[in-house]
Amino acid sequence: MLGYGIITPSIPIFAKLLKASEAEIGFAFSAYPVAFLIVVLPFGRLVDRVRRKNFIIALGMFLLFISSLFLIFAKSILILSLARAFQGMASAVSWVAAQPLAAQCTEGWEKKGIQLSLVSTAYGLGMIAGPLIGSLNPFELPFIICAVIAFLLSAFSFFAIKPGVKEPEVQKGSISALLQKDGIILGCIIILYAYICVGMVELLFPLYMDSLSFKKYEIGILFGVIAIVLTICQPLIGIWINRSGPYRPMYTALVLTGISLFLLVKTSSFLFWVPVAGVLGFCLGALVTTSMYLIAVSSRTGEQGLAYGLWNLSFSIGYLIGPAGGGVISNYFGIPVPFFITAILAVPILLLGLRFNPALREKGLIR
Repeated sequence: MLGYGIITPSIPIFAKLLKASEAEIGFAFSAYPVAFLIVVLPFGRLVDRVRRKNFIIALGMFLLFISSLFLIFAKSILILSLARAFQGMASAVSWVAAQPLAAQCTEGWEKKGIQLSLVSTAYGLGMIAGPLIGSLNPFELPFIICAVIAFLLSAFSFFAIKPGVKEPEVQKGSISALLQKDGIILGCIIILYAYICVGMVELLFPLYMDSLSFKKYEIGILFGVIAIVLTICQPLIGIWINRSGPYRPMYTALVLTGISLFLLVKTSSFLFWVPVAGVLGFCLGALVTTSMYLIAVSSRTGEQGLAYGLWNLSFSIGYLIGPAGGGVISNYFGIPVPFFITAILAVPILLLGLRFNPALREKGLIR
């Protein structure tokens, strides 16, 4: 996640350095989810078959190291696209190995929401470090730091991490069987929407701030606020999930996400943006954790690699639609319009969440 967020404050610099339009930058950034999409399901299947998941995580960190080297020397849209592609592969390989381990470690635990929120806490810590380190000068320094950390983590994962969970001997999952479960479908749709929002905001909002003459460090601070709130709220979100289930936090996050996206582009005050960014950080954290929870409780050991592969596939599609679609729409209609469209999308997803809520079905409120 550090590698994921470290590039955000440098988006306007890349646009100027490469003399690229919003649409060109959007398509370059879309190389991340395209690469992610290509490798995530094959590695999801592989994770269910192998015991030494640390080898897979080591590969993911090494790909992040390669991506960071490309960013240091990115002098064209092609090189930037390749860097994002390696970054997407690194993320897919690492996530599909780490998430099933977390889910398996919480098998049979009553407070599963709190335990899984630790994954989102680590996610948030990476989001905090990424934009803050990305704000450093000179331009290449953040990517050098990321390359060094990724290389060290790759070596550590390969040589030092030992498997701590007994793996099933036979893979039981299939895509068709998993897609018959409401929890799997809803978890995938929620993360799809969350990353449409993330991809669009991290691409277009720095450009929007830059058009209003805000500085690079101010962009970094604002995205740091999103990450800090996302992180510190995770224990509360975990407790909330344990007490009420995943649906109420999900509904609240969807409503507040739509409102936050609308407010971000209706104002131009940094002091106003800070609390709105905080609300958005809370919402993203709630959407990520509730969707992970739904996948965990709707899948079994032996199919969780593939289940989280579908979750990550949905993430990659959302992260493809967000920057690519947002960049094209903003080219024709202005930067605020993609924010308005994405805010409205929260409504049908909220209705679908109500439709899939088993508690409402039991009470006869939903058929």
